[in-house]
Amino acid sequence: MKSGKSFLERLLDRVDRLDSTSLQAYILRLVRDRGFLETVFNTIREGLIVIDRNLRIRYINAAATRLLGIQNDPEGERIDRHLREVDWNNLMEGAPEQWQRSSRQEIEIFYPEHRYLSFYLVPVGGDADARPRTLPVAALILQDVTESHVHTEQHVESQRVQAITMLAAGVAHELGNPLNSLTIHLQLLSRCLADVPDPELARETGELLEVAAQEVRRLDGIVRNFLHAIRPVPLELKPLDLCQTLVATIQFLRREIEERGIQVEAAMPESLPIVMGDNDQLRQAFFNILRNSVQAMTQGGLIRIECGVRDDFVDVRFADNGQGMTTEQITRIMEPYYTTKPDGTGLGMLIVERVVRGHGGELGIESCPDRGTTITVSLPRHERRVRLLEAPPAGKIIEIDGEGTPAPTAGDEP
Repeated sequence: MKSGKSFLERLLDRVDRLDSTSLQAYILRLVRDRGFLETVFNTIREGLIVIDRNLRIRYINAAATRLLGIQNDPEGERIDRHLREVDWNNLMEGAPEQWQRSSRQEIEIFYPEHRYLSFYLVPVGGDADARPRTLPVAALILQDVTESHVHTEQHVESQRVQAITMLAAGVAHELGNPLNSLTIHLQLLSRCLADVPDPELARETGELLEVAAQEVRRLDGIVRNFLHAIRPVPLELKPLDLCQTLVATIQFLRREIEERGIQVEAAMPESLPIVMGDNDQLRQAFFNILRNSVQAMTQGGLIRIECGVRDDFVDVRFADNGQGMTTEQITRIMEPYYTTKPDGTGLGMLIVERVVRGHGGELGIESCPDRGTTITVSLPRHERRVRLLEAPPAGKIIEIDGEGTPAPTAGDEP
């Protein structure tokens, strides 16, 4: 019948009867076994710590030192020095068979980095109370559950945001009906003023009605921007002349530009390549960019619009010499509802980014406080130019036009 004693216990029973050669062989075997086990323990991702009855660390693997941020060898130190979140006194006062059940818990640590650890105690075989207090009594197993914890939080947050977004979209949609009704009734009131016999009263009432109408239009714009931001409208891509879209956008803002004494300069090539775009949504994006530039300059200023052509993209560059933005403001400019303006909605640039990304384009932002902001919208060309290099030694560049026909380059015969 096989003995229930461990290898070490059997060795101690026979040590007096072993010659030096056999003893050496047994010791070498112990060393090999210890080295193998240490290699295994240092390879696993879970942290392993062996403690005695005095809460002193008797063994710790590499994963545990990494999880707890321990720099030097902690052997002999108390475990409560490194894991203060655990009530060790209550744990050690309980019976060993209760440790595993009572110690299973999740703790949050902040050093060396914010983590969530799951840990439990596994009692070492034998009667812990009858053993010397310096011998191992329990193994502490640590597992990093930060990733699963974060995924759970993100899932809950995503569901919460989705529910709030759906509720907000419903509220915004319902606001549209009373706003339309207000607009209609304000127009009817304006028509009724024609029958008022007192010209002064008609004028004053007309001014009040105009203020009310402006506020209704502003509310309507906020609702529309909100709905566009959280419920994107599908793109209707058609061949588009960006010059016409830009001119129409500038004309729409002409009155506000003139009132603020701002100068707008546009530098465009004689002809721009056609892009596939949604005219209405691109006008909305350009409008948001230009209006931000206009509102960034309270006492005159310059807005320069430049268009450039690359092999794959058409670049539209909006540069102003307004108040500019700090690095922190640039990093947060795409956050929903973040705004630097007292009456801003914080949705303008979010809509710009969504429209540009929807077109397969790129959005670039450069800014410096008191020196202005430059925003570049890059949209894919409808017919992209492909550059090919011939094999050495010639290395001559050949440009392929949109029809797939080689176009002559410098040095070629016409």
